[in-house]
Amino acid sequence: MNEKEIALSNTTTIDKVTDLISQAYTKYDKEYVLKNAEREIIEIKNRKKDKIDEDITPDKFLYKSVTLFEFDKGLLLVSAVPERHRTLALEFFRNLQAEYNCQTPSEKSLAEVTALNFIRTLYIQEKISLYLAMDTMSEMGIKYLDVLSKDLDRAERHYLTSLQALRTVNSPMFAVNIKTNTAVIGQNQMVQVKNA
Repeated sequence: MNEKEIALSNTTTIDKVTDLISQAYTKYDKEYVLKNAEREIIEIKNRKKDKIDEDITPDKFLYKSVTLFEFDKGLLLVSAVPERHRTLALEFFRNLQAEYNCQTPSEKSLAEVTALNFIRTLYIQEKISLYLAMDTMSEMGIKYLDVLSKDLDRAERHYLTSLQALRTVNSPMFAVNIKTNTAVIGQNQMVQVKNA
């Protein structure tokens, strides 16, 4: 074999390996998860089970396949909030998507984070209200309320920040060209350009 033949055979081998690797996927890739979820669904049907709730656990491919559609199903969102807030969280998330016409994954993720932060605000406020309803105060209780108050303040800021980000992402862009030495932009606001 001469050098040209060796280079050709290496290229062919590299091309084959590259092609094989490009077709391969990990156990976290959509194709692999959906293929195994289909297998799990068939197994469930063969067992003729009426309820599949116990089969939808984080270690199962059926669960993982539902997370692939997170921005439609909200499985991870509802698992991140307390049981009593799950219906509200999911509905609020979907309403935010509709209100802001979320089309891209980044817009939908902002809607989800906004819903999560809103629920977190409600949950912390509920904890404060429950403690205050006990009508007892102790040094430890005051420290507990102090921590909850700081958490509530943080949760409210996160909610407002994520809501503002969602609004900003969905607000129409516009260009402004100003060709003047002085322009009134808004109420009591002025831009002055000094020509030297």
